[in-house]
Amino acid sequence: MKNAFTAIALAAALFLAVSDARADAGAIRRFAVVLDSGAAVIGESGFGSGLKYGGGVFFRTGHRMGVEIVLERFSVPLALGAAGLPSAGRMTMTSLLINEQLFVLTEGWVLPYALAGIGFAHLGYAPEAWPGDLPRRDFVDRLALQLGGGLDFPVTRGLALCVKARYNLVKTWVEVLPRVGPIRDVDPLAQNMLHIYGLELALGVKVSF
Repeated sequence: MKNAFTAIALAAALFLAVSDARADAGAIRRFAVVLDSGAAVIGESGFGSGLKYGGGVFFRTGHRMGVEIVLERFSVPLALGAAGLPSAGRMTMTSLLINEQLFVLTEGWVLPYALAGIGFAHLGYAPEAWPGDLPRRDFVDRLALQLGGGLDFPVTRGLALCVKARYNLVKTWVEVLPRVGPIRDVDPLAQNMLHIYGLELALGVKVSF
């Protein structure tokens, strides 16, 4: 009986300590480093899904506002004929994004937010076996837009777990290499535009200072 009472007392003390820590931790921090990883799924025909990973820094800019500067990368398989390419292979996308975050709550055990951002997407293509009689082709680097949201789960004052769902919107086309003129001289509307819209789902951590 004494051991049971001791165990209950210790459990209650631990619960109260964790609750106090969570209550103290549950607020938007001024500065944090963010790391996350998950899956990227591309909606364009012939494009598959793959691993996504990235990281960045977060700055609180107002009572409910914050800015996250993110560098992220993913790689997905391409089926034969995807984007009009004569070889299967893989496409990689490396993006540098600036996302504005609007928090619904500023304190609590869960901090939900919506985000919108813009940045630059560098796209690469690695074919499995390119036909020797055809000129090489590759994707054109383009601006990227991002919409989505997330949830922060504060654990301590300096650590939070993160869940994110983001949608990348990149419109581009495939060009013949080598490029013979500046890209600014190419009319995007005259190209076969590809909508490389990708849904990203990720889990991560946010380390605050």
